[in-house]
Amino acid sequence: MVIKSGEPWLLWPNMVSYGINTGDIGKTFEGDTDFTLSMYIKILTKSAEKRTIFAKLPNYMGLDIEKENNNLMLILNLNKNGETEWKYLFSETEIGYDFNLITFRFNKTNKILEILVNDIIAIEYKLENDEELSIGYEPHIIFGSGNFPSNGFNLNYCEYDIDFLMISKSIKSIFEIYNIKDNLILDDTIVGLYDFKKHTDYKIYDLSENCNFLHKII
Repeated sequence: MVIKSGEPWLLWPNMVSYGINTGDIGKTFEGDTDFTLSMYIKILTKSAEKRTIFAKLPNYMGLDIEKENNNLMLILNLNKNGETEWKYLFSETEIGYDFNLITFRFNKTNKILEILVNDIIAIEYKLENDEELSIGYEPHIIFGSGNFPSNGFNLNYCEYDIDFLMISKSIKSIFEIYNIKDNLILDDTIVGLYDFKKHTDYKIYDLSENCNFLHKII
């Protein structure tokens, strides 16, 4: 399925699933547990300008691509001794314009964040002892933009083809991720699983049965 430029999708099940969603998927990325977000995508927007693959709001954390061959940049919003701190982490790894498995994962025990392109670590950051991932009210994720179109700023639209997205409250190896992708194997740590085959024009169904639907932003 193609996420079109200017038509981002939203993961905010607390707002659209009428209370039947489970797993606190929005809070998965705030450091209380290990986590893995993995997606199989092909970038379609060809530009040297910054484009956002996904962004967590309201306490911003986003994965962007830039330059002609799609180098990655991870933007982190951190809490350091009660103050907000920003980290901009760049990678020389180029993902080009083919399909790639992009994985974002966090090891809570070791306080290490990683971005992997297929089986290569493109970005790695170890939180300092006084650093924590920031926490926001009603966290949600936008895919294909850095903000809501109605807000009119920091949009950084990105068009891409996607046929797999998995969100887990555990560290997943690349082998495990491919096994989940190819066989749609579930375990109780997976809070969102999408193959983008079961969908309507405005909703992507969650195969994990947690009812954490993805919705097109109207």
